[in-house]
Amino acid sequence: MCVRIFGFEDPAALERADQLGLALQLTNILRDVNEDAQMDRIYLPQEDLERFGVTEQQLFDGVADERWRKLVAFEAARARRLFADGYGVLRLIPRRAAVCVHTMAGIYERILEKIERDPDFPLRGRTSLSPSEKLLVMVGSWLRPV
Repeated sequence: MCVRIFGFEDPAALERADQLGLALQLTNILRDVNEDAQMDRIYLPQEDLERFGVTEQQLFDGVADERWRKLVAFEAARARRLFADGYGVLRLIPRRAAVCVHTMAGIYERILEKIERDPDFPLRGRTSLSPSEKLLVMVGSWLRPV
């Protein structure tokens, strides 16, 4: 995140921003599994693939099974924890910047919700939000007290 550009007084803003950035990146990795696999790329942590018995070939072939679903649940829970801690940055940066950060993070959190509802989808395509879903997130960010 751009916390140094936005400005902050409490150094905790840097840690919270890092956590939010990790939540966004992990969500992005989950969202783009199929697209990345088509380019012979895998960004999911190797240790997590091994832990759940998910093979690289399985990702390249787009094969969803219970091992894959457990891996997605694990990564989604990790992202949820990072979002929860990372959202603390919103109280530590100026309001206008916080609204923008909350909008972007909110869009990614909604993408994560879609992946949680259909964990097989990232092996078939790229999860996204409609323009109206994005607009709802944006309006919610403006209405949210910081």
